[in-house]
Amino acid sequence: MKSLITLIGCGKMGSAMLHGWLADRNLDAEFAIVEPVHDHLEWTAGHTNVRLYRTVAEAAGEGRAATMIVLAVKPQMMEEAVADLGALAGADSAYLSIAAGLSTGWFRARLGEAALVLRSMPNTPAAIGKGVTALYGGGAPRQVTALAGQLLAAIGDVVMLDDEGLMDAVTAVSGSGPAYVFLLAETMTAAGIEAGLPAALAKQLAEATVAGAGALIAESDEPPSQLRVNVTSKGGTTAAALAVLMADDGMGALLQRAIKAARDRSVELGG
Repeated sequence: MKSLITLIGCGKMGSAMLHGWLADRNLDAEFAIVEPVHDHLEWTAGHTNVRLYRTVAEAAGEGRAATMIVLAVKPQMMEEAVADLGALAGADSAYLSIAAGLSTGWFRARLGEAALVLRSMPNTPAAIGKGVTALYGGGAPRQVTALAGQLLAAIGDVVMLDDEGLMDAVTAVSGSGPAYVFLLAETMTAAGIEAGLPAALAKQLAEATVAGAGALIAESDEPPSQLRVNVTSKGGTTAAALAVLMADDGMGALLQRAIKAARDRSVELGG
C-alpha cells in the first residue's frame, strides 16, 4: 500500500512542498491536504493521488491513518492545529513539523509521549526548489527519518541535526536568513538611488548583483571570504566600501545582533 502523506496547512511553504512531492517520481505516495481555503490549489485537480479537505474531521472521515503528518502552519496557530490530529493517526504514524520554535517535546506533550515527532526548519527558497532544511529525527526509526528526508529533499538541500538544541540557531541563520538577503537587495537599491541612479536601474543592478553573487558562492570551490578578497583591490572602490561595512559597528556586528535576536525569539516561541 502506498504511503499516505497528510499535509496540515497548504500556504506558500506547504504548496512548495506539495509541488516538489508530486514531481518526485521516487515518492510512491498519496496525499491528503487539509487546508480551509482551496482556491490556490486548483492546479492539483489533475493529480489523482491528491485529495483536498477543509478540516481534519473531513480527512479523518476517509478512515485511513497517515504514514506521515506534515505540520505546515504557523507556530501561533499550532495549538489549534494539533488538537484533533489523533483522528488522523495510527500506531505507526509520524509527525513532521516545519514550525519555528516548537520543540519535539512541545508536540509530545500534546500528542502523547509516545508520538514519533520530527522537527525541521526549511526556508523560503524552497518555493523554487532551492531551499535548505535542517532536520532533527527525534529518535525516530531510520525508515521514518528517511521518509522525512525525502519529503524535504523535494524542496532543496537537507542537513541532519543530532542535537535539537541547535534548531533555534538554525532558524535564525537559514530559516529567517532569506529576509536578510532580501533586505540587502532592498537597501542596495535605496543606496543606489541616493547615489544618483534612476530607481529602475538601481533596482535591476542591486537585485542582479545579489542573485549573481549567491550563485557564484554556490558554484565556487572558494569560501565567501576568499571571493570577497578576490574582488577587492587595495585602495580601490570595493575596499572603500568594505572599510565601512567591516568596521566595528558595521555589518558583522549588526548581523550578530540580528541573528541573536532571531534565535532568542525562536526560544520564546517554544515556551
